[in-house]
Amino acid sequence: MKTFSITIQDDKENIFIELMKSVSFVKKIEAISDTNEIPQWHKAILDQRLENKSEDYLNWGDVQKEIKTKYGL
Repeated sequence: MKTFSITIQDDKENIFIELMKSVSFVKKIEAISDTNEIPQWHKAILDQRLENKSEDYLNWGDVQKEIKTKYGL
């Protein structure tokens, strides 16, 4: 089964949905938002983690060097 993504004008959405509902081989119609906005609750978690940032965390570059040294990667 294949999945397609299309872009249509807002004022044509209802016509398109009705057309797709009338086609027997269309199995699922799902609207997907075109925004990449981060939900507010995600932002709140990130803000909290930034506030609680500890000096105990390691820099990613240092971790990579340690892994390369330890495992010869």
